[in-house]
Amino acid sequence: MKKLYLSDLHIGDGTLKDDFKFDEDLVELIETSRSKGYDEIVIVGDGLELLTSEMVKSKGLIPCSRLVNELDSELLRVIESKHDDVFRAFRDFTKAGRLIYVVGNHDAFLLFNEQMRKTLISMLGDNERIEIVPYYLDREFKTLAFHGNQYDIVNRFFIDRASGNLVQPFGDFMARFMMEHFDHLLMRAELPEQAVRDYQNVHPTMDVFQWFEFIRRFYNIDIDLQAEWSSQFLKLTRTPQARVWIANNWPLMKRFSRLFINEHGGMKLGEFMIRVVMATRRLRKTDNLYRQGRRLLGAEGKKGFRRAIDKECFVAYGKAPPAIVPGELKGVIMGHNHRHVLRMISSNGEEKFYANTGTWKPVVELIDDNPKNGFARRIELGYITIEIIGNEFLVQSKHIKKLSGLRLTEEAVRSDSLAAQEFV
Repeated sequence: MKKLYLSDLHIGDGTLKDDFKFDEDLVELIETSRSKGYDEIVIVGDGLELLTSEMVKSKGLIPCSRLVNELDSELLRVIESKHDDVFRAFRDFTKAGRLIYVVGNHDAFLLFNEQMRKTLISMLGDNERIEIVPYYLDREFKTLAFHGNQYDIVNRFFIDRASGNLVQPFGDFMARFMMEHFDHLLMRAELPEQAVRDYQNVHPTMDVFQWFEFIRRFYNIDIDLQAEWSSQFLKLTRTPQARVWIANNWPLMKRFSRLFINEHGGMKLGEFMIRVVMATRRLRKTDNLYRQGRRLLGAEGKKGFRRAIDKECFVAYGKAPPAIVPGELKGVIMGHNHRHVLRMISSNGEEKFYANTGTWKPVVELIDDNPKNGFARRIELGYITIEIIGNEFLVQSKHIKKLSGLRLTEEAVRSDSLAAQEFV
């Protein structure tokens, strides 16, 4: 038995928000998997980029419950038309192999729209070997594959304690809000197309403050994008959606948030708070998904396992958390944080594994986590393969490194010249 896992392809609708430029690479990977006898391909979330599509943007900031009902299969057909070779390759694979499509957060509309699920199945091969699921508990391989946004407080669904309603992840609403209120300001800056694309790929998201300041100097633009983004972010925090999120996830911040949101100087305070969060992140340098994987695998005892399987983490993703018991799993596979990782974990004397499939999106990040070094664009098309050979697991982490793109550094800014491109 051989299986291929990949995630965060973010295959989109061909607009500026669609960064998937690796159709030939993915087609080759699918065809190679088919010729080598792989039994199954598992997409571990965010296979499609629905959240930032032009159709979603055209609906405006209507409530998510209404948005889900107004979207239809036309969005999927547009994506298929822009990447027809990829879907043709998937259809060829599913003539004999299985395809498991796990839903993430950028394609979460599939959880609630049956018509779209049926259309996607038809696009991928229209047979019983295709499944669209909130998570994939593989009893045969004793593995659990799910996207990982379930452990990200900004990007997971939650139940509003006051109303009892299911609420869209704050990160999803923020993406829609900024498309509505900020993207046109970015276009006014007359940046190169690649720089506009890079904006949505800055990772982690809040490093965008430093990225705006950096490109302002690098391209010598007149618009203070940092201030404009901060202004829109402040408006975002005044929305009912933001207040509900704060009340449910940061209840102790409710009083303090009134100062942050309403009083004079709130924008500067908000920026200060975000910078403190960023500094804390760098000091901790933790990989939360890895830690949750350890818990699921029993490496942090029963208490840790119970935290990882908490039903609140899986709101909207299935009727209940995965039906597993401590010690049952041999491995956990996630995506979401765009970090390609394979790590062995010892649990009760048994060797297990945590894997993250990485992403097929470009990642724009600080060089060595230091603002003075500038930013680099990293492109690594990651995937995981698992085989059962005899009584043993063979788990392999693989990735295709592409042209990393322009490396913007402080030295390049001072000399007003472009840094060399790197091939890796």
